[in-house]
Amino acid sequence: MMQRRLALTALALALTGLSFVPAVAQEAELQFKQLKPLKPSGDIVAPFFDGWYPNPDGTYTLSFGYMNRNTREIVDIPVGPNNVIEPAEFDGMQPTHFEPVNYGGFDARRERGAFTITIPAELADTDVVWTITHAGETYSVPGRVTSPAYELSYSPMTAGSEPPRMAFAESGPFSVGRAGEFYEETLTTTVGAPVTLSVWAEDNGVREETFPVEVVWWHHQGPGEVVFETESTELESLGEATTTATFSGPGEYVIRARADNFGASDSSFGNQCCWSNLYFRVNVTE
Repeated sequence: MMQRRLALTALALALTGLSFVPAVAQEAELQFKQLKPLKPSGDIVAPFFDGWYPNPDGTYTLSFGYMNRNTREIVDIPVGPNNVIEPAEFDGMQPTHFEPVNYGGFDARRERGAFTITIPAELADTDVVWTITHAGETYSVPGRVTSPAYELSYSPMTAGSEPPRMAFAESGPFSVGRAGEFYEETLTTTVGAPVTLSVWAEDNGVREETFPVEVVWWHHQGPGEVVFETESTELESLGEATTTATFSGPGEYVIRARADNFGASDSSFGNQCCWSNLYFRVNVTE
């Protein structure tokens, strides 16, 4: 098994002088793999570091995503030696269920902002390293705040887009951004019995025009298959997105609800904006 470390560098792309979007350059070998013909299965899963946010309280939020290069194979890697974050105190929030995605463009198969880790100010010089081993290959990526080119901003985008507001109830409280909140209770169900999941969301831009928000449901963690009755919902204004999730096996699961306003000209994964996350814990028994 070959051990490789993704040596990540970043380029800062100025958008009319108001914001910067890092464009990640992978080491030569991973770049080569991205150019190779895709396979339905048996290819790599690699972790990615999206960038970091400075927080008003002096902490820092690190954003991570992944790339599953398979066109069909959904890869499951439990938290453990083959899917680990170090230092150990930050381990556990990473996805264990890696679906193939295709958003178009060179980084089409990269899922950004699937989860975040917040570190205290005194650990600003510490690398938070996510390592994934799959298909006989190991990749690691360091999340670090010592690279200014990786700094992301909470400020509005050039045309006024911001991450949508999300909440578990119409009255709030609302959160904004990919860090996301967890529903206050752990939901419970049994194998084969659907559980209902609901979030509220709306566009949050500082502009006259508003855009629809799409809420997409994700199997983030958990050992079995998850089937969503409704995989995505488009909301024209503040509204509720509801689905049911049915689980094929017992275990502890995490479901992610992602809301984006990618219909806006300045909102896309490539722009590192604008979407928000919320999470549900679900305990499934026989």
